[in-house]
Amino acid sequence: MRFIGILISLGIIGWILYKASGGDENPGVIPESYLESMEKAEGVEQTVQDAAQRRLEELDQNKD
Repeated sequence: MRFIGILISLGIIGWILYKASGGDENPGVIPESYLESMEKAEGVEQTVQDAAQRRLEELDQNKD
């Protein structure tokens, strides 16, 4: 009987800690701040690719 009481107590403590840490608030594994950083990085990557493409086109035009 004492063993069952300890298991139930540990389960309740675990559940309280899970809820206190925001357990079910974020359905994804990746933190929101990381996702925002990834979106910004994608924008920077696109800008760099566009600039590189424009530079290559300028070099091609200057060859002719």
